[in-house]
Amino acid sequence: MWTRYKGNPVFPAVRGTWMESQTANPDLLRKDDTLYMYFRGQRDGHDRIGVATIPATRFDGVTWEILPEPVIDVGGEGSWDENHALDPATVLVEGKVFLYYTGVSPRADRAICLATSEDGKHFNKYEHNPVVIGGAPEVVYHNSTFYLYFWKKKPTGPGYQIHLATSPDGFNFTEVSSDPVIPVGPAGSWDSHTTETPRIFAEGGVFYMLYCASDRHNDYPADAGLATSRDLLHWQKYPGNPVFSRGPAGAWDEGAIWFTTVEKIDGRYYMWYEGYGGGEARTKPYGSYLKGGKSQVGMATLDAPYFFVKPSDVK
Repeated sequence: MWTRYKGNPVFPAVRGTWMESQTANPDLLRKDDTLYMYFRGQRDGHDRIGVATIPATRFDGVTWEILPEPVIDVGGEGSWDENHALDPATVLVEGKVFLYYTGVSPRADRAICLATSEDGKHFNKYEHNPVVIGGAPEVVYHNSTFYLYFWKKKPTGPGYQIHLATSPDGFNFTEVSSDPVIPVGPAGSWDSHTTETPRIFAEGGVFYMLYCASDRHNDYPADAGLATSRDLLHWQKYPGNPVFSRGPAGAWDEGAIWFTTVEKIDGRYYMWYEGYGGGEARTKPYGSYLKGGKSQVGMATLDAPYFFVKPSDVK
């Protein structure tokens, strides 16, 4: 049902720029009459977060104006994002952009940090980072509450699951439960090993979550599935999962996909996502990452009356 854009990737890696090695982790935000696409780029072995913009009147999904420098750079020695800043997740609250991201440092393999901005381009990092220990955040603001989704390692065995913490102010978070909101599936299912990189949009009073998953790799998902909720706390997996998958052998996204970011604009569903391909992407697991291959950001579209599940069918 999805149609991949023939000119993919829409955010390719570009030599000589802050995103010369790869691009990844797309996240869409609308502020006033402008669309902002935050995403990760890599250069010199460090991940940084940049942004591309386009006026809503000129939107076509693939035409963007990329700022020449990242908006979130790695931190100094001893900081929580000393090595990498990646996985942006944004929300607009009372005119301010809250950008949550994964910081990587010797202090923690993954720690979720926060930066805020008035204009969506110039950010100040929160002085008391991190806000949560975990990775790959997604954030929703609803009924005066911040809902922050993130991955944590499973309590037993390898792999990850999606957890939830909430906050009244966006700075101080409390995990709602020690149990995940999107657990791995039963043995033999497509998401039996890992669930990760959630992205959420709302339509018809329903929250739709796209998440990526694997039945064998910790962080190399071949597919994306759907879960729905009316309260952001209790989620129901779509029985027809998965709803989107990596590309065929030889394609730019043949290896894995992450951060399937969906928004409905002018009656059409647009999805931007990170795809990995090249090198041994199809035959080797995540351990071969960046050895002959790379991540880049592509787009796909869906024309449908509703997003797989009718809002009226969600309890």
